[in-house]
Amino acid sequence: MTEDKQGSTGPGLDERLSSFRPPDAVNPPSLEKLRRSAQRVMDRFDMPTKAETDPIRLLAEMRRKIERWDWKDTPLSFAVRAARAAFGDRLRDTDDAHIVRTFVLAEIRASTKQGVLGAMVRIYVETFVQGAAHTEALAEALRSVRDRIGGRWQTLLTEVPDLFQPAHVATALGRRMAQMEDPWQGLRAIGIARPHDPGLMDSVHLAFVSSIASKLDDQTMIELLLNWMRPAGQQARVVGASAAIDALLRPWSRHDPGATIKTLLIDRLTELYGHPRVNRSSVWGNVDPQLEAMLLRWISGADIRFLFRVLTEAERGHMWEEREQFWWTLFQQGRIDAVWVAFNNDGHRLAMRKLSAQNQNEGARFGRQMGETDKSLLIMQMGKQIVVEGTYSFKVHGFDASDPRAPRLYQGKYDVAAIRAKSARWKESHNPPGRWQPKVLRHL
Repeated sequence: MTEDKQGSTGPGLDERLSSFRPPDAVNPPSLEKLRRSAQRVMDRFDMPTKAETDPIRLLAEMRRKIERWDWKDTPLSFAVRAARAAFGDRLRDTDDAHIVRTFVLAEIRASTKQGVLGAMVRIYVETFVQGAAHTEALAEALRSVRDRIGGRWQTLLTEVPDLFQPAHVATALGRRMAQMEDPWQGLRAIGIARPHDPGLMDSVHLAFVSSIASKLDDQTMIELLLNWMRPAGQQARVVGASAAIDALLRPWSRHDPGATIKTLLIDRLTELYGHPRVNRSSVWGNVDPQLEAMLLRWISGADIRFLFRVLTEAERGHMWEEREQFWWTLFQQGRIDAVWVAFNNDGHRLAMRKLSAQNQNEGARFGRQMGETDKSLLIMQMGKQIVVEGTYSFKVHGFDASDPRAPRLYQGKYDVAAIRAKSARWKESHNPPGRWQPKVLRHL
C-alpha cells in the first residue's frame, strides 16, 4: 500500500496494473459502403462510349494533325476518340482510319503514360473481332508494352493472361465463365466492368455457350445460362442470344424435358425475348426453325393447360374437365398445330396474377375477349382450319384458315359477337354432354 499527501492509503502500482482491463474491442467499420461507392464511381467511368456524331470529320482532322505534326491545343480525349473511330467497324477500311491506326500503334509502343495505354486497352476490348487484322495489330502493340499497363487493367491482365492473344482469349474466358457461380458478377470481379458490352464479350459469350452446350440438359446449367442472358437489374443480351436459345433447346430435340425444365424454358425465354409469334423479337429470326417450332409446341401445350386451370378457378360454377380432356388428347396426338388463348376480364385478371412479374412486363402470353363478360376463347390452328372453342354456351366454330375473314391467332383483343358473325364452315354445340365430341371430330 502507498500513502498519499493527505495520509490516506490506496492500492499500489502493482495492484493497479494487475486489475487493469483493456477497453472492449471496437468492431471494425464496415467497408461495404465504401466498396459500393467505389463501384459506382467505376461504373460511371465505364459507361458505354457515346457514338461519334461525325466520325468522318474526326478522322480527317486527326489525319491532318498527324501529317502536319501539329498538336497545339489537342487534348488527349480527342486522340482517344479518333483512335476508337479508326478501330471501329464503321470506317475501319478507309484511308484516314488506316493512317490513324498506324500512328496509334506507334504511339502505344513509345508511350509510358498509363492513361494512354489504358484507353487503348479499352478500345481493344470494345472493337475486338476474332481473326480481324485490326485486332491482331492492336493486340501485338499492347503485348509489347504489357509491363507498362497499370491501374485496373493490370488486374485484368493478371486474371486473364491471354488477354492480348486474340486467338485464345475468348475461349479462355468462356471456359472460365463456365466455372463461375454467377458469370456476370464473376467477370466484374476480375476487371470486366461491363460484361455485356460489344467487342470481345460478344466472342466470349459464344465461347461460353459452346463450352457448356453439352451440359444444358442439367437444370443448374440451364439457369446459369439464363441468368447470364439477363443478370439482375440488366437488359437481356441480344447479340448471340439466338445461339444461346439454340443451345438451350437442342438437348430436347429428340425427347421432351421433364415438366420443371420445360416450364422453366418456356417462362424464361418468353420473359427474355417475348412470345415467338407475339411482339416477335429479332432474336427469334436466327433461331433454328425446328427448335423454334418445338418451343411453340411446348407453349401451345402449356397454354391449353393454363387456360383450363384459370377457368376452373375463375368460373367455379362450370365444369371444364370434359372439354379440357378432349382438346388435350387432340394436342397430344399432334392434331393441334398452334394455340392462342383470349380470356374474359375475370380470367385475364387471374391469369395476370399467375404470371411472373417479368412475363407481365415483357409481353402477353394471351389475349383478351372484350365482348360478353362470361366468354373466354381457345383459338387453335388445326391443319387448314382455325377452330375456336368458347366457354359456356359458345359453340365450337370451324373456319377455313385461308379465309381472310377467319379469326387469327395471336391477336390482342377478340369479340365473340364478331366471331359468331363470321362465316364459319361448321358449328357444334356442347349438348348433350359427352355426345358432342364425335360430331366435332367429323369436321376435323
